[in-house]
Amino acid sequence: MKGHMRTVQNSQNRTETGQTTGQTTPPAATRRKTKLPKTHQDCWLSRLRKRTYRARDGKTDIEIPTWQVRLFHAGREGWFNTDTANQTAAAVRARDAFLFLKANGWDAMLAKFKPDSAAAPRLNLTVGEYLRAVKDTSYLRLRTFLNYQNCLRTIVSEAFGVKGDASRFDYRQGGNQKWLEKIDSIRLERVTPARVGEWQQRRVKAAGHSPVAIAPAKRTANSYVRCARSLFSREIRKRLKGVQLPSPLPFDGVELFDSGSMKYVSKVDVQTLIAAARSELKEAEPEVYKAFLLGLFAGMRRAEIDLAEWRMVDWRNGVLKLEETEWLHLKTQDSAGEITVDAEVLAELREFMPASQSPFIIASERPPRNDSPRAYYRCAPVFGRLNEWLRSKGVKANKPLHEMRKEIGALIATEHGIYAASRFLRHSDITTTARHYADHKARISVGLGKLLDIEIKPAGGTAQASA
Repeated sequence: MKGHMRTVQNSQNRTETGQTTGQTTPPAATRRKTKLPKTHQDCWLSRLRKRTYRARDGKTDIEIPTWQVRLFHAGREGWFNTDTANQTAAAVRARDAFLFLKANGWDAMLAKFKPDSAAAPRLNLTVGEYLRAVKDTSYLRLRTFLNYQNCLRTIVSEAFGVKGDASRFDYRQGGNQKWLEKIDSIRLERVTPARVGEWQQRRVKAAGHSPVAIAPAKRTANSYVRCARSLFSREIRKRLKGVQLPSPLPFDGVELFDSGSMKYVSKVDVQTLIAAARSELKEAEPEVYKAFLLGLFAGMRRAEIDLAEWRMVDWRNGVLKLEETEWLHLKTQDSAGEITVDAEVLAELREFMPASQSPFIIASERPPRNDSPRAYYRCAPVFGRLNEWLRSKGVKANKPLHEMRKEIGALIATEHGIYAASRFLRHSDITTTARHYADHKARISVGLGKLLDIEIKPAGGTAQASA
């Protein structure tokens, strides 16, 4: 019995600070040796806790005077405050709340047992609580939310030194989940703009002193900040319910690095590449060839190529009408629209249509999915093979297929200007186009030189005096 009591007294529980501190538990005498059903109030005695929170001085732990219990249901969990310091009454309240929760769900349970919870905003949110609140708004697509969430967690973990060990990569035995809980338990109010700024500087400093290494480090840090601060956009904040955010917000006033020029510089011999694709891929690997045509001549993104359908092609008017479908979710509203495609390219595609057994332009044995939280491409094998082929032809970029989109964008910007390139690439903001492509530079002269009244020496010739 002494050993059992010592185990109970020494047990530790995580708090919102991410550290482990002792929490008051009911006396061992109240525990039952036999397993009781959750409908019995005594089952809940051993589950009650008096949690602690860290005071603003960052050193003192303050105990909450009332009993609390952690409830789990439908993939969601949360601490439920029984609002009483009487242990027996708390057990009864915990049991009743759980049974009602199981039968009616979280919203109904909170409305019944915590009628003021919806009206009173939650203060001192943790990072994890805020992320759940954002997710509950359903404003962001799940895949987008997970990307933004990962970026915020990366910043917070590095800013607060939550490094973890090799177990953080253990996705089966719970090591990764424990590491994430440490990050999520940090108070949101502690993620200040000053701390984010310090993180930015450390991130870049770790890259060393080489300009070649510093530039990509700045771009990476900028990318993390852009994505993470999107979780605090005005559109999301106005959809949050029962949440009071700290002031200032974590990314208020945080400036991005000047990461230098990001202009695309062509290193592709397009004419040679097109000829090689037609001779090597058209007959031998038609699906790879079609992906090449859509990537280069139509400037389509990988997800768009993956789920583009034959019915989107307007053969008469020479356009591909890109629109959202059951499977295809476009990057932005501006991504939808008509893509002008050269008649010669459409003629190449049309040759493949009669033999196609798929509604999609690119055939694949993999089925389409619209429920995947992670990146999923039905044409992944085709894209893999195309990237391999492009690299063999000297396209050394990390994403060879996307390099085709950059190439057509650069060609249009050079020939027709930045606005034409922005429309063709369907960017939501022309600043995105301007950041990556050089505008057409026309040589401008007002003709004042002729007033000098001299004769220009022809190349290789001799000058003659003016009459």
